[in-house]
Amino acid sequence: MKKTVCLFICILAGALWSQPNEKKADGVFVDSSGVMRWNGTQQEVSLFGVNYTTPFAYAHRAHKRLGLSLKKAIDLDVAQMKRLGLDAFRVHVWEKEITDSVGNLLKNEHLDLFDYLLAKLSENGIKSIITPIAWWGTGWPEPDIPTASYTRNTSKGELITNPAVRQAQRRYLKQFVEHINPYKKISYKNDPDILAFEIVNEPRHPDSAQQVTDYINEMVKVFRSSGLKKPVFYNISETWSDIQAAAITAADIDGITFQWYPTNLVHGSMLRGNFLLNVNRYSIPSASLKGYASKAKMVYEFDAADVGGSYMYPAMARSFREAGMQFAAMFSYDPTQIAWSNTEYPTHFLNILYSPSKAISLMIAGKAFRTVPMMHSYGQFPENNRFENIRVSYEEDLSEMNSENEFYYSNNTFTIPKNSSSLQHIAGTGSSPMVQYNGTGAYFLDKLDSGIWRLEVYPDVMWIRDPFEQGSMKKQVSRLFWNERPLQLNMPDLGEIYILHSLSSSAKVKGNFITPGIYLAVRNSNVNKKNVKSYMKKERFLDGLYVPDGSTSSVYVVNNSRENSLSSDPASFEFQIAGDRKIFNVHLYVKRFGWRGYAKHWLKNIEGFRYVLPDTPKVLQQGIVEYCVAVESGGKVFTYPEGSHSDPNDWDFSTTQHWQMSIQENEEPILLFDVQRDRKDLLFPNFSRSLRYTVDYKNGPAGTRSALSFSAIVSGPASLGFTCQIDISKTVLPFRNGLRNYKNISIHARAIGDTSRPMIIKILAKSGEAFGSTIMLTNSWNEISVPLSAFERTVWRILPDSYPLFLEKTWENSEANPDALDIGQALSIQIAVPSGKNEKELRFELSSISLTK
Repeated sequence: MKKTVCLFICILAGALWSQPNEKKADGVFVDSSGVMRWNGTQQEVSLFGVNYTTPFAYAHRAHKRLGLSLKKAIDLDVAQMKRLGLDAFRVHVWEKEITDSVGNLLKNEHLDLFDYLLAKLSENGIKSIITPIAWWGTGWPEPDIPTASYTRNTSKGELITNPAVRQAQRRYLKQFVEHINPYKKISYKNDPDILAFEIVNEPRHPDSAQQVTDYINEMVKVFRSSGLKKPVFYNISETWSDIQAAAITAADIDGITFQWYPTNLVHGSMLRGNFLLNVNRYSIPSASLKGYASKAKMVYEFDAADVGGSYMYPAMARSFREAGMQFAAMFSYDPTQIAWSNTEYPTHFLNILYSPSKAISLMIAGKAFRTVPMMHSYGQFPENNRFENIRVSYEEDLSEMNSENEFYYSNNTFTIPKNSSSLQHIAGTGSSPMVQYNGTGAYFLDKLDSGIWRLEVYPDVMWIRDPFEQGSMKKQVSRLFWNERPLQLNMPDLGEIYILHSLSSSAKVKGNFITPGIYLAVRNSNVNKKNVKSYMKKERFLDGLYVPDGSTSSVYVVNNSRENSLSSDPASFEFQIAGDRKIFNVHLYVKRFGWRGYAKHWLKNIEGFRYVLPDTPKVLQQGIVEYCVAVESGGKVFTYPEGSHSDPNDWDFSTTQHWQMSIQENEEPILLFDVQRDRKDLLFPNFSRSLRYTVDYKNGPAGTRSALSFSAIVSGPASLGFTCQIDISKTVLPFRNGLRNYKNISIHARAIGDTSRPMIIKILAKSGEAFGSTIMLTNSWNEISVPLSAFERTVWRILPDSYPLFLEKTWENSEANPDALDIGQALSIQIAVPSGKNEKELRFELSSISLTK
């Protein structure tokens, strides 16, 4: 008998040993005041990270087409998330790829890769909140691909209203949370690194509030009946209405979710201008709703879409914390293996290799999110561009964190660290007082011991096309270059003399030049040699990185020159120039109308890939000039913009392509808005039921100039009329020293159909003040001149419109001192056409706006 009992115990023990490790989740809970806290310490949760989608949809297919290992791709990307200090992950799971027609969970490659991703995130200390239902098709940006899922032929609204779909949904959610991750040997419901679940991504609600509440409670009950103890969230911000919001806060959920796209989505090109006003505040209208205060708040998606600058993310993090958010995930981190094309979501672009300045900005935003006290305000724009140890600057294209132990910057900075002797971590792009570096990739310095630092340097990168245009795997938008670059470290802990030791196969040192890779920087004296030896372990760097080689050119030129400039401004000509082989000489060739040849001028490389004209040649005189750039590399000459393999000095050189620049003196009018030059950069409000409009490109006055023709249909009691906006900060910049004599704004426009129509010209200043003046248009072309002295404080229309739609649409800086308009400090100009009491159609044409004497 004893032998039998002993044998039974051994068998039982073996059986238990072979079962998954189903420990109960430590995780988080939501207290009665709506604060999400850690179960163990009771401390407030504050996590910041990204969405990431490689296991699913387009990203999955794109990796497959390139013949790449998806698990190795995940390894590469998760390591980068950790390198950026991110500690949060969120994704809407494409249930269409992992369910059958009645909602059963399919254990296929997509689910396996998702399990693998969750395991890798856990290994790197990254916590997750998962949305099991996306509803979206799996095609984007390609056409959708048919699937066998229970949501394949349903509208999003039917997730709530169709009983059969709800039944399949219940089945899927139960099986999803009970699914055991084979890489972690634990179910999702008990995984301590999965903190919570959001029921569905961006729901569409019926009119019935009770039906919404009943649906949410039904799905929560499915989670709870499966043994889930984690918080359950539900989206409150998508297609906002007061009725739906009340129905959601009345439901048995623990938290509510929000999104933020303050610059709208899918502009089709890079947005130009300062958009820090757009992220001044995240205002939530639901704060007074019954039940709102007891719900935790998270941001499931956010981004400053189509913004190429690196100054927005920390300001967004600040506003999130002011609104009470505890978890925020940017949408979305571009998978490294396909980021060179930015095809997954072309309106977004974030990757540590291919958009390093933006990645460092996100890293700083994560620090801000964890540092800024919840519900704490730092005032209004522009004062709140400095908070805690962080500042953001549009003019410098800079996010910066400067604390006792950390110093991070997304671009060149002259800021002196608070305490250079106590620094433990440095990261950035460009140069600073601590690091002089001529490359364009990101780098990271982490102190390991006294006089011993780990240095990680990423490859150079250049945006060879606008990354926010329509994407395609047939073209690269961002390209890597593994160049040797000079590096000088100026940390007190390293002293004046230090030694760099290579820790990766790619890391090579030649004098003060280095290549991308991992290094150990060691002070030359008074260092513990045993400690040095313990850190001298070889490391892998970007193993398995896929770099496309299908380019048709070995030289890349991006023209950042101004279209209008002063004759005394050599900075008018500026280029980004890179090559797969070493570049030896770069020359600017300028010609005027009637010239047979060109005037040749040397361009100087001042940092990274940046080339400028070192002085002002005599050819920069008033008028129109045409120009091209010739680059010598690999024993050949490449001439742009055509990209021909020929030299402008050749007797038979011929090209039909030139760039143009209009050069003027300080006495001439300054063209603030020109239809041909600026139409692609105009910003408009959202097209909606209450505002429908068309914009046509037409001949202007007397056929001598182009014009834009606007026709808007407005409705609703709170109509804001029609407004469009253009950035003028870079247009005004070269003229700032000579603006004292400019006294008027001149507008060339006319009303269509009516005999007259009011138009308001508005100008936003760096101070956050908006100034406006009303003019009357007639149905004939006229150039109307308005004195700058006539501009008075006014309300600014915030453009582009933000998602969610409940966010503020207008701005008035009531905290600023009432100053007169200083046109030299202008950021943007708006054309606003108000609607009358019973008016529905607004029609007008606009040709130009100028600054005149």
